Amino acid sequence: MNTIKATIAITILTTSLTSVADEDNSFYGFTPSASVALTTDYIWRGVSQTNNEPAIQGAFDLSHETGLYVGAWASSYEFANNATMELDVYGGFTNETNFAGLLPFDLTYDLGILRYEYTSASDAGFTELYFGGSTSPIKNLNISTYYYYGLKIDHTHPGEYTDMSVDYTLPDSLGGITILGHAGFYNQKAGLDNYWDWKVGVAKDIGGFNFEVAYVDTDGSGANASGGTGRPLDDARVVATISRELGGSSASSSSMLPEGFESSASVALTTDYIWRGVSQTNNDPAIQGSFDIAHKSGAYIGLWGSSFNGSENASSMELDVYAGFSRETTFGDLIPFGLTYDLGVLRYEYTAESALNFTELYFGASIEPVKNLNISTYYYYGLKVEHTHPGEYTDMSVDYTLPEQLGSIKVLAHAGYYNQKAGADDYWDWKAGVARDFGAFNVEVAYTETDNANDSNLSDSHVVATLSTTF
Repeated sequence: MNTIKATIAITILTTSLTSVADEDNSFYGFTPSASVALTTDYIWRGVSQTNNEPAIQGAFDLSHETGLYVGAWASSYEFANNATMELDVYGGFTNETNFAGLLPFDLTYDLGILRYEYTSASDAGFTELYFGGSTSPIKNLNISTYYYYGLKIDHTHPGEYTDMSVDYTLPDSLGGITILGHAGFYNQKAGLDNYWDWKVGVAKDIGGFNFEVAYVDTDGSGANASGGTGRPLDDARVVATISRELGGSSASSSSMLPEGFESSASVALTTDYIWRGVSQTNNDPAIQGSFDIAHKSGAYIGLWGSSFNGSENASSMELDVYAGFSRETTFGDLIPFGLTYDLGVLRYEYTAESALNFTELYFGASIEPVKNLNISTYYYYGLKVEHTHPGEYTDMSVDYTLPEQLGSIKVLAHAGYYNQKAGADDYWDWKAGVARDFGAFNVEVAYTETDNANDSNLSDSHVVATLSTTF
C-alpha cells in the first residue's frame, strides 16, 4: 500500500465528517466512532502478525441509522513481506431482526466487504467478503459467528475462514469480569495447511480502559516460521491488550479511578510519521495511539505508540513511555494570562531493536496571550542518543484558530533545531499547515521540510494528512 491509498481512506472518512456539529457527534443519521489498542502481540487467525512483538492498533468508523457503515482499521505489522503497517478498509450493512416474532430475542446480522492492504508490499493485499450474525439470548451473554470468503489470497485461490465466539459478563457482585472464548477454522486453499485456532480469556473495564488477557493457540504444524525471534508464529501464547473506544463503555468508566484522576486515549491515522522533520516510516503511512492518566495536581503518566519503519532496522513499532508534571501559573498575577509549564522524562523503545532505545528529559511552556492564539516552546535533552552522546532539540510552535465565521480553521506553524551531538549533522526542521475539528475528530494537512544534508529522502519535504481524535 502507498501513501495515496491511505490518503483516499482518510478522505472518505473526513469528507463524510464535514457536517458534524452536534455534541453527541451524530449528524444526519450518521455516527462516527473510533478505537485504539496496544497489545503484546497482533494475533490474526491464531498467527502472530508482528513477529511475536507488540502492536499499536486503531480504527475510525462511520455508521448510519439505516445500518450502513464504512471504516478503516490499522495495525503495526511485521511479517515476511517487509511491510510495517496493515490497513484494512471495509464497508457493509448490519441490522437487527427477530423474524417477525419467531425468536424470543433479536438476531443482529452483518454483511460486507473487507480489503487488506500492507505498506511497502502492495502485492500482499487481498479482499474478503463476510457474513455474520450475533445474538444475546440471555442478559450479559453474547454469541456470534462469522464466515469470510477470500476473493484473492496469495493471488492464487480464495480461502475461507469460519469464526465462532462467545462471551459472558459476570454480575457486578462477582467483579463484572467478561469471560470470552473463540474458535475458528481456516481453509486456506493456497497450497497451505488448513488449521483450527482458538482463544480463551478474561476482560474488564478499569479506570476508563478495557484490559484483556487471553490464551491463544492453533493446531498448526509450525509452518508459519519465525522471522527472527526463534519462535514459531502460530504456537501457544498469552496476549495482553489495553484498549478504549470513543463513546464505548470503557470510556465512561473513568469514575472507577481514585478521586482526582482522569484517563484519556487518542488514535491517529497519518500518511507519514514525521519526527523532527524526518520520516520514521520510510515515507509510508502510520497508525498511532496513546493512553494517559493525569491527576488534578498536574502529575501525569502515559504511553504512546506508532508503527515504525527505520531504514536500517527491523523494528515495526515505536513505544514511548513518559511521565511528568504540568501546571498553569500567572506568577502571582505578574502576567495578564496563564502560562502552562510542563516537565518530564520520555523513554523511546523500539521493538526488535533495543540498540535504538534512548531517554530524554524535557521542559516546556505554553501561553494564550489572546483568544485562540497559542504559543509554545519545548527543550529536550537526550540522556542517550545512539548510545554515545546526548543530543538536544528545541521546538517552537504557534497556532491560531480563525473565528467561526471564517470556518474555525486552525493555522499552525512549527520550527525546531536538532543538535544531535552523535556524529550526525545538526539541522533545522519546520512545518506549516491547517487543521479543523469535525465533531470529535481533527483533520490536519501540513507541509514539512528540513535543511538536513542527509542524502536519505526521509528528510525531504512532505505533505502529510492526519485524522485523529482524543477521547
